[in-house]
Amino acid sequence: MVVRQVLSLALFLPLAAVAQADAVKLNETGRRATSPEITVGPDGSVVAIWLDRGLTADRPAPKPHKPGEHSHRSSTDLYLTRSVDAGRTWSKPVRVNDEPGSVWGFAVSKPRVAIGKTGTIHLFFPGNERSPVTGLDVVTARYTRSTDAGRTFEKARTINRPADFDKTGMLGEGLSATFSFGTMGLAPDGTVVAAWQDIGGMTGNADGADAHMATSTDDGRTFSAERAVIPSDAVCPCCQLTVAFGGSEAFIGYRKLYADGRDSTVARVTTGNGVLAGETRLPFAPWKIDGCPLKPTDLAVDGDRVYAASYTAGENPPGVYFTRSADRGQSFTGRIAVHPGAPYSDAPELTVDRNGQVRIVWQAKTGGPRRLFTATSTDHGATLSAPVEIATPAGNSAFPASAVAPDGAVFVVWEQENEEVFVTRLDPTAAAVAAN
Repeated sequence: MVVRQVLSLALFLPLAAVAQADAVKLNETGRRATSPEITVGPDGSVVAIWLDRGLTADRPAPKPHKPGEHSHRSSTDLYLTRSVDAGRTWSKPVRVNDEPGSVWGFAVSKPRVAIGKTGTIHLFFPGNERSPVTGLDVVTARYTRSTDAGRTFEKARTINRPADFDKTGMLGEGLSATFSFGTMGLAPDGTVVAAWQDIGGMTGNADGADAHMATSTDDGRTFSAERAVIPSDAVCPCCQLTVAFGGSEAFIGYRKLYADGRDSTVARVTTGNGVLAGETRLPFAPWKIDGCPLKPTDLAVDGDRVYAASYTAGENPPGVYFTRSADRGQSFTGRIAVHPGAPYSDAPELTVDRNGQVRIVWQAKTGGPRRLFTATSTDHGATLSAPVEIATPAGNSAFPASAVAPDGAVFVVWEQENEEVFVTRLDPTAAAVAAN
């Protein structure tokens, strides 16, 4: 039996102001940059990517829309920059996709990046294409890589099955199929794991999608045929998948369609054969919502411990909540409201370093624009430090992404007001994790 009891403020421990480097703008001035992502390689090199929406001077006027309505169309470019000196300086941004406007992406369905032990930079993104079967517009799961430190990129490959169905009536705007809201990561043995949502089985917007997965065991040269790893038609189709790894298992974070809510769930999938080993609903109060929340479930893994954080409006107060597992995701215990004093908190990102220290980064409003905050746990997620604001430029700071370096420093990249992308480095703390 799971006891649902929100952990009180007594479980927050004091934390001094976070030590961080100066924020650095990554995109070129005059260009619209959104939806960033970041990763750190085994050698300490850092790679940041983002979506480029063209010149600021060409920004179109906002289109009128009904509350909750959003477009299923996107035509952007993917840009990349790299640092080899702990984020002090960055290379000139380069475009990853060979065909301009061929990237389909939003803050809630953004590209992913990872660096392998060989130095290969792996990139996974949703792309605009035509189905070779139907001849109709589709969004596909695409992969490319760079073997020369991000100077050049292979021609992107589509790794999902060809769309042989037409869901134009469901998607609208002449878009017939999507293989999107996906994720990618590297298993401990170097296997590249990509997963995405396949909507072929959906008959309407109230249905769920399937989660499909493909893997590469040769550093991205080739990929296996895709496999349906969560085939229950119960994956919320507009909440981006996340992935983290422990041993031979991939832990996939997603929202599942339950009878009493669309709630965060962790699936355990064997990377070698794509077999679903089990799934666990996180111990948050059910969130009954008529539609897609557009909220991912972020994960971090440290041995047998799995940490999870997500936004939920099922709890009171609504906002970012954190929970943990000590048995490889088979069960989760406790839940902490990460920023209970904030009227709004969202978009959590998790990292765990080699010493077992967990760090959460998120966005919140505490009386003004959206700002970024962070907290840490040094006792395997039993308690969290008090929220501390990360120093960012004035205005809205939103949609953070984070990655931990071998020395414990955490790099945070985010979208700043007026569509700019910035990065900072949070210094590692001296605290050590309890042995038990």
